[in-house]
Amino acid sequence: MATRVRTPHKGEIWHIDPDPTKGTELRGRHYFLVLSEGALNSKLGVSICCPVSTVAQAARSTGVTMAVTADSTASGTVRGVVLCHQVRALDLIARQAVYHTDAESFLVDEVVMKLIDLLDPQ
Repeated sequence: MATRVRTPHKGEIWHIDPDPTKGTELRGRHYFLVLSEGALNSKLGVSICCPVSTVAQAARSTGVTMAVTADSTASGTVRGVVLCHQVRALDLIARQAVYHTDAESFLVDEVVMKLIDLLDPQ
């Protein structure tokens, strides 16, 4: 019997190893917030995601992060900051990512708005 693969959806948080990476890119297993819609993820095989870090002091001081607190997710277990400047397209299935929880809609909206500000400052 074939196992059905779960499609990542916008607002979900997955645990993933983004390696291989280069330079100052985030490396090692981290949570990633999915920002793209499930239909697009299914069709393209990749999801647009931002990593969540518990350290990232330099990023915090430059205003490119959004805080993840206990009330930011359904489970309340993910804490840190979303690194909006390290947005990536990742094949979560091929990387054997594991679904963890859902982000609250206000966090997803804040991250998307931060990305817009980073890409098109006005």
